Amino acid sequence: MKEPITKADITAAILLDDDTLVLFGAIDRSLPVQGAVHLDGSVEGRYAGRSWADAEGERWFLGGIRVPGLAQMRPSRVELADENGERLVLPRLSNVRTNPSHLVSALKGFQPGALALALDFTIQLAAASKDGAEGGSDRIGRLLSGLAQEVSQPDGFAEVFGRFRDGSLMLQGWARSFRSGAQKILIEAEETAAYRTTAGSFARPDLPPDAAGVMAVLTDQTPLPTSIRRIHYRAAEGWRHLEIFEHRTILPDGVASAHVRDMLGNIRDTETRQTMARIAASRYDGAETVSRLDIPVRTGLDMALRVPGAGLFVAGWLLDPTRQVRAVTLKGPGVAVRLDEGWSRLARRDVTEAFQNDGLFAGRLIPGQDQHGFTAFAAEPSGLPQGAEFHLELELAGDRFAFLPLSCLPPAPEALRRMLSLVNLDSPSIDTLIARHVGPMLRTARSRSATPPAAGVHPMGRPVKAPRVSVILPVTDGREDVDLNIARLAIDPDFAETELLVVAAAGTHERLGGAVRQAAAFYRMAVSFVAAPDATDPFEAVAAALPHARGERVLLLSPSVLPTEKGWLSALERVSRKSGGPVMVSPTLLYEDHSIRFAGIMAVEGPDGAKTFERRFAGYPRDWLKEQDAATVDAAAPECALLPKDALIRALATMGSYMGADHKGLDLCLRLRALGGACVWLPRVTLVALDEQPRDAHADRWRRAGAMVDRWSFEDIWSARAAA
Repeated sequence: MKEPITKADITAAILLDDDTLVLFGAIDRSLPVQGAVHLDGSVEGRYAGRSWADAEGERWFLGGIRVPGLAQMRPSRVELADENGERLVLPRLSNVRTNPSHLVSALKGFQPGALALALDFTIQLAAASKDGAEGGSDRIGRLLSGLAQEVSQPDGFAEVFGRFRDGSLMLQGWARSFRSGAQKILIEAEETAAYRTTAGSFARPDLPPDAAGVMAVLTDQTPLPTSIRRIHYRAAEGWRHLEIFEHRTILPDGVASAHVRDMLGNIRDTETRQTMARIAASRYDGAETVSRLDIPVRTGLDMALRVPGAGLFVAGWLLDPTRQVRAVTLKGPGVAVRLDEGWSRLARRDVTEAFQNDGLFAGRLIPGQDQHGFTAFAAEPSGLPQGAEFHLELELAGDRFAFLPLSCLPPAPEALRRMLSLVNLDSPSIDTLIARHVGPMLRTARSRSATPPAAGVHPMGRPVKAPRVSVILPVTDGREDVDLNIARLAIDPDFAETELLVVAAAGTHERLGGAVRQAAAFYRMAVSFVAAPDATDPFEAVAAALPHARGERVLLLSPSVLPTEKGWLSALERVSRKSGGPVMVSPTLLYEDHSIRFAGIMAVEGPDGAKTFERRFAGYPRDWLKEQDAATVDAAAPECALLPKDALIRALATMGSYMGADHKGLDLCLRLRALGGACVWLPRVTLVALDEQPRDAHADRWRRAGAMVDRWSFEDIWSARAAA
């Protein structure tokens, strides 16, 4: 289709934010009210516009163009397409400005009668504008303020202000033209912006016959009453505003809801009165009200945990045998999330038994119907204060509401483990829950505590001035028999000039330090006892010990790995020196029956293109291995691996966030390779790796949940890197 040639004179072009451009000028045809915009034939966005003819018949237009990243573009061709696909080509843009006053001046000079239309149009643009666009709110606010000051006429006064706990506002005063019902108003303060409100009028004998009392309840967070300069609104005859009464009253905190309820009987319009009654009833004033209900509804919390910047986890129960509850919403500053639309329900027979003799519930609880428990998640926007308060809102039949404050636990490790133990692993939506809520919450919480645990160091045994290798032995369980490990190393000449760092992490036996001291003295080994009670796994223990390691190379050695021969460290060192780069060298690890436990980890691509990492030959007899020479693999065994200290420090510094240790070893190897290193397996060197059972088997539930989260986190991290 041939594009019509558009004759237009663009009088003003104003960049309101990084994505929004406003155009004003004369044109020879009507423009579409909305449609698509094409810049230079490739970049697409949205368009909204208004056009009109003045008294002389000349046609003018206002247009708003929204294209992501528009501020960085210099388009030479702008095409507008209506819903039917017809395109109009505008002249090349020039002299684009960022000061909104230029648009106000242009309208005053050429089309003063269109200033009110421009204000209506700008309010629509502001609603569609991206929240938080750089420079956006300031320029849009200045344009709204400039236009309002030109067209808005005085109409009354605002005399009383009250602030609700959620940050919104109620105001009361008088006016001649304030419409009743739901509408948008402009509040002119430090920044001018539009807010949703419901307003009602009432009779006042002290006013002229053409005026009435006005009460408005806003549903958005609003400026402080002390900073408000004017309140603008659209009346039947144009824009009007309330001045702020010099001796205005600002109600004390917590009084706004009660004041609105007291005034409801005076509101003339029935529908408005009902709407305002509902709004007032839904305003939380900081008190728990569920226990005061005269209907059979009760709720309680087992746990509320918050990870600032990520979200909240709530576990509890709701007893509602007569289906009075219409919605359960978690609310806080900038947060309103319906929990009942996606929560997991759990059987809570204890709740049934606790209320079966209660007068409100007697005869209403059906035996065997115990699905009263719930667990739920809610995301929160970034930037909320650390001490932000949250509550549950129960919306009940008959436009009633009840509230339950949340006392949120901080994301300490024990609280995170408790949260995982409460997650319903059998939920059909568990994968979605982990991807949307549990995973991001735990990742945020763990990343904020990613600094290496503090450690105290106690030298023992025979000192070594310049150790050729620093051996790190992380102890993360209740064992105290590491004297066996020290003895195995002491009889091997390879370890005569090494240092051994025994790291006592969380959960270690109190007698471990004494056992290490005795063994170090008896075997005349250079040993340092590193106390790191905040380290929860071998990798955190290694990170705590690394600042105290003096060797250029580090040997990671699990207490469960025992040598079967001498000279194996020298063999690993030779491979490390020949590599010419940062490599992580591991031997073959065997089970106690001498079957293969580790013979290199390799990536295997599945039919869907996704990669999995498999331990080669695991469980095969030892004789199955015919290889002797060192071979490059995709991952080494962190239970026994030699690598440069500086490479280990860099890899650990960027390690992903995990609840357990299962994925950390693989993550470490991949990060080492991303830094230019490699992983090598030396088949002919063999050690035995004992199959240790966890000593805290009671924690199986949270460990299972943590493993699912860690698998998601690993795949999320490394799939993103592969895509990049």
